[in-house]
Amino acid sequence: MPIATRAFAATAADKPLTPYRFDRRDPGPDDVLIDVKYCGVCHSDLHAARSETGRSTYPLVPGHEIAGVVKAVGANVTRFKEGDR
Repeated sequence: MPIATRAFAATAADKPLTPYRFDRRDPGPDDVLIDVKYCGVCHSDLHAARSETGRSTYPLVPGHEIAGVVKAVGANVTRFKEGDR
C-alpha cells in the first residue's frame, strides 16, 4: 500500500517551493522507512531546485540531510531497528 507523503517541492526552476503531496512505494527487503522529523537544505539542493546544472526533473523535493525515527525495516536489514533515531 503506498505511503502518503507531504513535502515542499520545486515545480520549476523559477518558482518557489510549494506544498506537495505524493505516494511513496512500500519498503522492500533492503529498505529502511524513516519518519523524517527535520530536513536540512544545503546549497547543492538549491542548485538542483533551480536546475543550475540543467539536469533537474520536476517536481523536485530538495533536502537530503535528514533526522528522524526508523518506522520500519525490511527483512534483510540488520543495522537498524524500529524506533532507532
